[in-house]
Amino acid sequence: MNIRLEFANRLQFIRKHRGMTQDALSIAASIDRSYLSEVENGKSAPTLDAIDRLAKALDIHPAEFFVFSVREPKQRYE
Repeated sequence: MNIRLEFANRLQFIRKHRGMTQDALSIAASIDRSYLSEVENGKSAPTLDAIDRLAKALDIHPAEFFVFSVREPKQRYE
């Protein structure tokens, strides 16, 4: 298992599930769109701060990014 690719796939799935484009998510999370693209393609590993901002923007608990066997996110950000 490559955790960077698993994270990338999970992030992309959740973003699309929420109906957001990379541009919309990057703006909501205050993250550069090219950096977000690199993370979603498994080319960059996100920092903890980036994971936190992405989770808030997607309204999920940060742990949801690491639930690889479950498709739809369950926990909200609190």
